[in-house]
Amino acid sequence: MTPYLCDLAIDFDAATAYEASDIEALINQIQASVVENEGRKVVVVLKNAHYLTMKAFSILYNYIREPHSDVVLVLVSSDKSRIFPPLLEYVETISSAA
Repeated sequence: MTPYLCDLAIDFDAATAYEASDIEALINQIQASVVENEGRKVVVVLKNAHYLTMKAFSILYNYIREPHSDVVLVLVSSDKSRIFPPLLEYVETISSAA
């Protein structure tokens, strides 16, 4: 287990915000939070990730592939089979390497 101490947690529910524009807004919120909390961890809890559209998954996938030392993204889903396969593979690869 890797412990993190964060100063900000962003709670995002994809059941009601699942479009590409919602993920773009989330990324903007994350980036603003990182600037405001310079040097501190920002944790993003993305609940019901399986509701995201393919375009939203693609945007999220491209974002998380960039290095973000101050951001911890937690994907929560009750249906792993509906997660964008490249995103799921990337997350599982990073998790197993840690």
